Amino acid sequence: MPMTPPPRFGRRAFLGASALLLAGAARSQPDPGALSLKERGAVGDGRSHPLSERFRTLRDAQRVHPHATALDQESDWAALQGAILDLSRSGFGGTVTVPPGRYRLNADLVLPNLDQGDDSFNEVEIRGSGMRSTVLSWTEDLGPGRFALRAGSRDGGPDRDGYQRTRIADLTLLGPRPGNRPGDAPPGMGGVAVTSRFVLDRLGIYGFRAGVDVWRDHSSLLSCQIAKNHVGVHWSKGTRSFGDHLLLDADLAGNTLASIAVDPENGIDHSSFIGCHFGFSPYGILAEDGAPARSFLSNNKLIDCAFEACGNGWIRGPEAEMHGNSLIGCSGSLLPRYRLAGRPVTGLIVVRTLERNLFLGGTASFGDGTPGIETAVVVAEDAVGNRFEDGEQLVRMGRDGGPDGGVPALSIARACRANRFQAVEFSGEFLRVGEGGVAGGELVQRDYDRARRAGADKPVLGVAMAGGPAGNVVPIATAGQVPVAKTAAAIRMGAVLRPAAGQPQRVDAGNGATAPIGIATTDAAEGAATVTVELRLTTR
Repeated sequence: MPMTPPPRFGRRAFLGASALLLAGAARSQPDPGALSLKERGAVGDGRSHPLSERFRTLRDAQRVHPHATALDQESDWAALQGAILDLSRSGFGGTVTVPPGRYRLNADLVLPNLDQGDDSFNEVEIRGSGMRSTVLSWTEDLGPGRFALRAGSRDGGPDRDGYQRTRIADLTLLGPRPGNRPGDAPPGMGGVAVTSRFVLDRLGIYGFRAGVDVWRDHSSLLSCQIAKNHVGVHWSKGTRSFGDHLLLDADLAGNTLASIAVDPENGIDHSSFIGCHFGFSPYGILAEDGAPARSFLSNNKLIDCAFEACGNGWIRGPEAEMHGNSLIGCSGSLLPRYRLAGRPVTGLIVVRTLERNLFLGGTASFGDGTPGIETAVVVAEDAVGNRFEDGEQLVRMGRDGGPDGGVPALSIARACRANRFQAVEFSGEFLRVGEGGVAGGELVQRDYDRARRAGADKPVLGVAMAGGPAGNVVPIATAGQVPVAKTAAAIRMGAVLRPAAGQPQRVDAGNGATAPIGIATTDAAEGAATVTVELRLTTR
């Protein structure tokens, strides 16, 4: 009987069959780089589902969830924590995807520490389906020192730097006690504790003691909304934050104490805040009470940030240092509705030392008004080398300060040197007033590091843009067009003006022995109080 020859396969058929076999094998084994939470037993219906619903004993539960320690732990927590652990141990890392739903959790989510020199790159990301679609909820307060999501430890020990290179995105963490009224009691637990190189992207974080607790450096908060916490972002005690953080388009408004708070052991340095929203709370940025061990704010950039509707002030740290920072395009306001009762509203910015800071912000850089400020817009013990490049509003406040106006621009208790301002039509510096005081519009001269009414013994320094008694700090214009007090005689536009004979703090037209101080830019009738002058001060 003839034998039937075996079927023959061409090269194309062989390759096609091989591809099908490989695809089937790939489908039979889960992708180690992505784990869906629903596939691991999560429910996500917003209700409590303890492990005891599915398992009779803890040992039974641990066969599926080895990390479980009690049957009252939520199934949603066990599923998410298990997925994190599996990916972190896989040798590849990956992403835990969290489908839409409201997941109930009652324990910390912990990202195991990652060795800084680990070549396996076991970073784990957690990604939801959108800030409003995926909600992780903690209805029970875990207590102080506990967090919704954290790294394994603050620094990972002597040879580790904590968890690095992770991204949490497109979901909301809802804490046990959301609040939005100043003075509301905070919960004990925190939200997210970030170590090195965390990226929080489009997260909503509500209802915690601190929405984000900063433990280390080089982390980023991108398009997050962190509200209805006690503090939005906290640079906390016992940490080693080296700075270099980025907060971009972060909405930190609407927390019950401050948008940002800094423990005296800590400080914010070399960080960038771009397009962030502070306020609708008592403070924008607050240095907590205590003797500082580090600079409160140093070498940071705040660009196009709003300190809106703060109750007690924008930046406050009466014992703290603020140096080398740039505030560019920042603006804000005060609103008594968000004020803490019994706490003073000393000023918009209150620090111990204000040194080498740049304020560049346009005419609204110091708010539309100063309701309830007790001392001055800026209050410090020492202010040295600061630049108010767009200081029109600040100078106006200083000009209106006094018993009949608003508040002084600056109140400096000790050293006040080289604090320059630039307004639209004139520029100068803030100086302390010497003996005898000065009045707005008077010519002044330098008296060591102070300004006093001009006399015959020294050249004219500039024009006082606000008045005040000895010890006050007032803006002194040294260039540009300013209103200057004049004698009773009429002055014609274009006249060369000099200190008036017998009244050297005022100006008059005509020849004289004293050096000219400028040229009249308008006519001034006989008896007029002032004349506008283009200052031409060549000698200080």
